[in-house]
Amino acid sequence: MAFTTRTRRRKESQRIMAFRPDKKSSSRSFASLRLSGECVVLLRICISKAFLIACCWMTCALCAPAQRPERQNGPDPANLPETNPYSSAADVETGRRLYAGRCGHCHGQNGEGGRGATLNTGRFRHGGSGRELFLVVRDGIPNTEMPGAFRLPDAEIWRMVAYVQQLSRHGASDPVTGDAAAGAIVYQKNGCAQCHSIDGKGGFLGPDLTDIGARRALRHLRESVLDPDADIPLEYRTVVVTTLTGKSTRGIHLNEDEYSVHLLDMSGNLRSFMKSELEDVKLPGRSLMPAYTSLSKTDLEDLVAYLGSLRPKR
Repeated sequence: MAFTTRTRRRKESQRIMAFRPDKKSSSRSFASLRLSGECVVLLRICISKAFLIACCWMTCALCAPAQRPERQNGPDPANLPETNPYSSAADVETGRRLYAGRCGHCHGQNGEGGRGATLNTGRFRHGGSGRELFLVVRDGIPNTEMPGAFRLPDAEIWRMVAYVQQLSRHGASDPVTGDAAAGAIVYQKNGCAQCHSIDGKGGFLGPDLTDIGARRALRHLRESVLDPDADIPLEYRTVVVTTLTGKSTRGIHLNEDEYSVHLLDMSGNLRSFMKSELEDVKLPGRSLMPAYTSLSKTDLEDLVAYLGSLRPKR
């Protein structure tokens, strides 16, 4: 019986070893891949969504009894008035204070824009009626940095909308001084299209600029050209990995877990590294984009005018 048991265990061990992945083949599975722009975008979405789904699943599993409170005082969007019912001077002042604490950091205290869209031009990407603005503030904009203010009472949201509407009537505080047509030439001449895309044409190592003029103020665009390290979007953070042999690779940080790091290198290749094979992983906090401080004032303003002209086609 003892001999039979030892024989059975030996066979089980051999069967397990047969399914154990070879270290070399495992390393080869992390070979670099050349991806198209569309594949990279889809990859980013899949990685982000997979991570978010996993987090949400874990949160629901651990906190099943605690659910997000449903909105008690919010009417159905179809029943909202088209115009703002809170538009008195007192309402606007209350809205200004609410806006300053909740919105000014991204959109600028006077609606001049920054990380968030410009709000003082009267042009709104998702509609400028009272009802449309209310829904944007209340519900946010999916897949952007714009959160929803679902916990605020409707009256306070309407008052913030009243303040935004007043800002939009004041006009832009940073008028266009450059020539957009000349700026398009500056854009091409300086190789911007190698990393950025417009209407699906161009690179994918930098943010898509198709409608950047509707999302960023001229001031912010100007600052981004001169000092790209000042405000780096989270999805375009850089990473530098160094292997145990001393070889360094730099690129866009796509995803990272306890065992591996995934990045998009400077040639557009998807690279995956096992952390056990790395000496160091650094997030330097610097943009892949160089600072274009050598541009003449005319070229800079022309480029900013061109970027500001890039808006959704209606």
